[in-house]
Amino acid sequence: MKMPITLLALGLAAISAAPGAEEPETLTYDVIAVKRKLLLATEDGERQLDVGARAHSGDALRTGSRSSAELAVPTRGALFHVEAKTTFRLAHDRPGVLLELERGRLRTVFEPAAEGDDRERLVTTPSAVLAVRGTEYGVEVEKDGDTSVMVFEGTVEVRDAKGVGEAVSVHAGESTRIRRGRAAAAPRPHAVSRGDWDRGRGMNTPSTGSMGSTQKPMGDQGMTPGGSQGSSSGGGGGSKGHGR
Repeated sequence: MKMPITLLALGLAAISAAPGAEEPETLTYDVIAVKRKLLLATEDGERQLDVGARAHSGDALRTGSRSSAELAVPTRGALFHVEAKTTFRLAHDRPGVLLELERGRLRTVFEPAAEGDDRERLVTTPSAVLAVRGTEYGVEVEKDGDTSVMVFEGTVEVRDAKGVGEAVSVHAGESTRIRRGRAAAAPRPHAVSRGDWDRGRGMNTPSTGSMGSTQKPMGDQGMTPGGSQGSSSGGGGGSKGHGR
């Protein structure tokens, strides 16, 4: 005997509302530093966001040329230092994802999760999914969607977005590259400091050498995570409160 359509619909609704079904969390992102331009996409074009503004899950943003910004998610212990010419979305359609990096560069700082808090804190790109449990790393997405990851503190679990290969654990001082549609490469040592990264250096920058370079880190004297008010003095204060 066929089940009446009304009863079938009620049954499906009950399943979707089951306690185990996890819904994406709506989050607020505090803009705590801006240098030059941080732009929010709107129905009428774009709107400039300044220090003190708030963005929300689902918002699409980008930084302008020679610009940078910092966004904090206090409820999830996350800080995003976004560099110039970076396009990203504040994630909203997948549980655990805090930010979707479409193109450009950013450095993330995650505080250790509170005891008993086992919620995932993910950053995604067109080619990779990055998971942490209290760490700091830089991530860059090229125009073809390939992703580079450099870890400065803690460990990041990296897997390709399509599930082609197994996840790899990338520890402090290591880096990996994920080509779109391929598995993550085995981690290799890097010699790039936080300060180097904030000055625009990375895996594909000749001055830092290739992955596995023996060049010594230059230190963090020039790091400007706090911001982005354009000053390089005392910039470390913006990020030291996170991920330590």
